[in-house]
Amino acid sequence: MTPRASCWVSPWVPYKTSTPTPTGSNSGTRTSIETLTSNHMFLQGATGKDFLNVATEREHTCQDCGEGADGRGSCRNNILEDIIRQGKLTSGYIEDLWVDGTRVGKPRGVDKCSHGGPRDRSRGAGARGGINKELPTSCFSPHHYLHQRAAQQAVEATEYYLTVVRGSLGTPAFSRLLGLHPTPAIVVVLDTTESMAQELQALTRTFSRLNDKHSAADYPPSEYLFVPFNDPLYGPIVRSQHPAEIYRTLSQLRTGGGGDEAELSMSALRLALHHSPPHSHLFLFTDAPIKDQEFFETVVTLAHSKAIKVTPVITLPTRFSRFATEEDLSAYSVFGDEETEVFTYSTQELEIKEELSQITNSSEIKSTKRRPKRQVRNYSKYEELAEKTGGHVVQVERGKVDEVSRMMEVEQYPAAVLWRTLRSTVSQNVKIPIDSLVREIEVSISGGVNSATLASSSIKFDLTSQTNGGDLKGYTVVALTPFFLQIRIDITQQQQYLGDWTLTFEPKRVCSVTVSARTPLDIAPTFYLPDERSFHPSLQRIQDHPSQDLNSYLDMVITGVDRAGLREVNEARLLDRSGSEAQLVFPTSSPLRNTYLSLPTRDLPQERFTVALYGRDGSGRHFRRESGTSWERVESVISFPLGRDIWGSPGAILRIPVFITNTDSATGTSNTYFLTANDAFGSSVNLDQQRVTLGRNETATVQVTLYIDPQTLPRTTNSLVVSASSTRGDISHARAHISITPLVIDRTPPTCEVISKISCSSSDLMPSSCSNSRWSMQFTVRDNRGVFLVESQPEANFPNFASGDREVTLPYSASCCNPGVTIVVTDIDNNFVTCEVNNGELESSGGTTTLTTAAITGIAVGSVLLVLIIIAVVVIFVIYRRRTRKEDVTTRAPRRLSME
Repeated sequence: MTPRASCWVSPWVPYKTSTPTPTGSNSGTRTSIETLTSNHMFLQGATGKDFLNVATEREHTCQDCGEGADGRGSCRNNILEDIIRQGKLTSGYIEDLWVDGTRVGKPRGVDKCSHGGPRDRSRGAGARGGINKELPTSCFSPHHYLHQRAAQQAVEATEYYLTVVRGSLGTPAFSRLLGLHPTPAIVVVLDTTESMAQELQALTRTFSRLNDKHSAADYPPSEYLFVPFNDPLYGPIVRSQHPAEIYRTLSQLRTGGGGDEAELSMSALRLALHHSPPHSHLFLFTDAPIKDQEFFETVVTLAHSKAIKVTPVITLPTRFSRFATEEDLSAYSVFGDEETEVFTYSTQELEIKEELSQITNSSEIKSTKRRPKRQVRNYSKYEELAEKTGGHVVQVERGKVDEVSRMMEVEQYPAAVLWRTLRSTVSQNVKIPIDSLVREIEVSISGGVNSATLASSSIKFDLTSQTNGGDLKGYTVVALTPFFLQIRIDITQQQQYLGDWTLTFEPKRVCSVTVSARTPLDIAPTFYLPDERSFHPSLQRIQDHPSQDLNSYLDMVITGVDRAGLREVNEARLLDRSGSEAQLVFPTSSPLRNTYLSLPTRDLPQERFTVALYGRDGSGRHFRRESGTSWERVESVISFPLGRDIWGSPGAILRIPVFITNTDSATGTSNTYFLTANDAFGSSVNLDQQRVTLGRNETATVQVTLYIDPQTLPRTTNSLVVSASSTRGDISHARAHISITPLVIDRTPPTCEVISKISCSSSDLMPSSCSNSRWSMQFTVRDNRGVFLVESQPEANFPNFASGDREVTLPYSASCCNPGVTIVVTDIDNNFVTCEVNNGELESSGGTTTLTTAAITGIAVGSVLLVLIIIAVVVIFVIYRRRTRKEDVTTRAPRRLSME
């Protein structure tokens, strides 16, 4: 039954979280939901703790609720009073639910509660209706009126559980487990080809200074990560909580190689981003264009999914004072009009000792070798990468990398964006509100400016001068070069300077400006799509970008402050690069941590956009926050129908289905999409289709096959990114998380079971009429390690499923002329079972394609013994025959003589 479309208009009301009662306090018992007491609630997830006072299997728990029988109505007071009075726990049953390989349906002959809702078939059996409270609407949840209370108790139970885990692990391990750090990690990706000798020396000095400051810093970076790349090598990753480890690695490196100009920067970024914690600050140092541009979208997706800012630091050729244009290239190309080559290459990951020895080509740092300039055109991809991830693209002349690398030496903190503009070519005069929650202002300008000033009502700073700061303590010049400047102003003790500040700048040619702040108040805009197809209707987070033809929801998440820190929230705006704005009015000005705003497709900007939030802080001052990352409308949606969490062991071959849907309704015609799939390590990843053509709202299923290297260490992770590019250049992405599990040798074959069947009648089996009828069944295959492949004879096209699923239910249908089928199920360990179904009658004979070592040895020894026995028999037979013939000759000879 399909739920009414109107059900999606109102359920996503703002959810206000109140401060929970402190854990362990004696302030009273928390309000229970139906029969769930605080003791029951806090037992959830505790090892070795069982629920107490649970209703028995044959005990009545619910009474009939006719209003909820159709799955759309409200059920009040349908749990029996005796159950509530005795504080017994019960559950809402779902038809055809499997738990640990056992079928758990709603019991018959006893009035048990159903889960309820339009997708629960048990809602009409026994005590009708249901008790689920998943959504605040009766369209899906019979106990919708308890949704908020249930959510609040879930918050309290989660807080209690995390507090217990923190006490067990200790704060440092707990923080690493959940990625909770007051400061971001510093990630450095370095080109180690021959021309980068000065950059290597500069970074070595930088990490030497970082090491000196580390122990004295109140909040040092949470981690330090380093990835070198050359050609054809990149990696390995060096990761430590202390900069001394990175310093030692840099001290051992030597530059060399790189004669073919372009380098594997995207492969190195891909590896670094996979290992980097969320909200890291990543710096890429190179002077080379991109050789592996096919991984660019994978890099953007990984950075976007972790909110990592990528700052490419590009060493410019000596003769360029800015990024080259096409005119520059034609005037300064050493190869005339020749286009940039498309390189074919292979990559290889090495162990740290092996790679350091291969990257280290000599004991002395070689002299700098200038690159040919014809590849400068590809630097624009670095600018695009910085724009999409909220970073900066820093152009620096060779020999001035020390000045730029000081960005890593100042205190790192999660910065909230106050205002941002990209690729500005005209002078601007911008007002920026500085609210009472701002502690420090940071202004970054890349691309070069003729002039730039920042002024409040009583003070003015020339941002292009080193001599500022005499009138205001806390003014710091972080970097000041012809192509990049960054300054910081500490206003913690300067409350008189709060209010509107004015930023004025004049670009030399084109520049990008970001004004950010150290402040607890930030926003985390998140887009969602309503999912009406799953058993539990919900809002599903959009990993990538909002779709062109699917109405979505924008969740405006306000982080870092409670309600006391804000007076009101007025509106949100979608800001695109052309300067146009789409205004979204909040349903209430009262500040909430989460506010879901309905976002029809027509309200999405045509170009790439950011999200800005406007309001007043607790003192009544205006504030503005803008998202660091940007989004754009896409023409397609990519999803993993079986979930984004995938498991596999070393040496496994994973088959992963992927959906791609054409959501472009503007043209009304079919679109062609070109598909790619890559992981973080350069593993073997294949697609069964690399090109699909889809009509409007049409969905195709493609299969990704990923081979996990047998040398991969268990309990590590990988990332899989699938991208689809339309013929109009529109690109969408999806990312899956892969966990490498320990290799377990399993010899147990899978099992199969017929769940339901519709058989052929005796008349349908007649040759004259069998073609007019069909028989069908649903069957479930299970394996304790995971199902890999299901095949049948006659052959059938089964729906896709993720290899490694422990339970898979599939349909089968055939003509009554073929009343039998043989199904072969193979698990991920290559064990198999053969299931024979004849008109619904199941017979199975199990076996395995793998043999133990003892069995193989026994077969080999038996075969050798058999051969020896055969040889012995033949030898004995030959000897016997020879003796027999000799005796015959001896007895016959005298006879021949006597006859003569």
